[in-house]
Amino acid sequence: MSEDDVSPERAVMIRLRARLAVVERAAWAGFAEAMRTRPAETEAYIEAERAKCADGFGRRGWAADLTDAERRMLGAEVDSGLAALVADAKAG
Repeated sequence: MSEDDVSPERAVMIRLRARLAVVERAAWAGFAEAMRTRPAETEAYIEAERAKCADGFGRRGWAADLTDAERRMLGAEVDSGLAALVADAKAG
């Protein structure tokens, strides 16, 4: 399927996903370097960010445009993603 066969709405979504993938890969490079050079400090920072996000998406109500259930889901996804970063860095 060529780009001409992609609807304009889907093309926007696909371009956004591509941007997220680029940012994710760039962030991973920095994170991997931090884990290589300062693993204890980096892991402590990620743990602090997990706690900050749990509080932010929970009690403090970040992402106020979402319902409580959506915010809980977002918070859980962020938390598991941050935990996976550390696990992946340690494994690789």
